[in-house]
Amino acid sequence: MPEHLSRTQVAFEECTTHLQETKAAGSPVESYLAGHILVLLCADMEQALYRIATRRAQRATDSLLQTFVSNASPKILRSVQKGEIAAFLGSFGADCKTRFNEALEDRDVTTYNNAVQDRHKAAHGQGSTTAFLELQAIINTAHKILDSAENSLM
Repeated sequence: MPEHLSRTQVAFEECTTHLQETKAAGSPVESYLAGHILVLLCADMEQALYRIATRRAQRATDSLLQTFVSNASPKILRSVQKGEIAAFLGSFGADCKTRFNEALEDRDVTTYNNAVQDRHKAAHGQGSTTAFLELQAIINTAHKILDSAENSLM
């Protein structure tokens, strides 16, 4: 499912190249870029989760149901913290939420939730504390969460 986070991945790769070419690793610019990528990641996660829900609804032949899911998803999923994602998936049934939760390792959940919390700090003026070098692992973990979300709805 790499297409889900393509904007984040491209930004990460371009920023990595920029930091290497300008020898700006360890500078404040590196921290600013890390915060920006966390903001992109959370936005991409939201959009990916909406698409996953919409694709699941498209399995039904009822176009009104499909429209409802597409329109309701942004109103129901208000944060991309793991617990909020689980609650959103639980709207499709308790089994979906259970499958999602059981598919994830605690270490991955902690890594991901810390990144989402750091995104909040970056977006609201406190600045990011996530090291740029941690971002690829965070992006990989986000993919695992999206895989688990999609699989839970199948």
